[in-house]
Amino acid sequence: MLSQVLYIDDDPTASLIFRLASKKAGYSKEVITAGNGLQALDYYEQLLTKKQTQDPQVVFLDLDMPMMGGWEFLEEFMQNYYSSFKSTRFYIISSSINPQDRIRAKQYPPVLDFVAKPITSILLRELDPFNSSSGS
Repeated sequence: MLSQVLYIDDDPTASLIFRLASKKAGYSKEVITAGNGLQALDYYEQLLTKKQTQDPQVVFLDLDMPMMGGWEFLEEFMQNYYSSFKSTRFYIISSSINPQDRIRAKQYPPVLDFVAKPITSILLRELDPFNSSSGS
């Protein structure tokens, strides 16, 4: 079981489904949610300033969000936070997966794979973020 997961998505229903699936699967002790990339960056900034020992091991990231989408978040994360959170792994979540997005994601080393929404407990049981062969 992971200690902490960050779920970034502007859809409150998808966030609730993820929380329920994570609990059912025994995937993570704690699920933090953010409604867009800016909120997630604020959370990482808090982690840096508070010097907390616990940070998200895995981030589930939606691409299409208001204020700051997933790609913009990844750019900022890589430039300003990746050096402090090198062990964090990402799954891109989407209702539809564009082949161009798969190609683009390869330029971000912490991105493991794409997963389709909604996230289920069965899917979470199959994901092993620390074994790179777990993705599709």
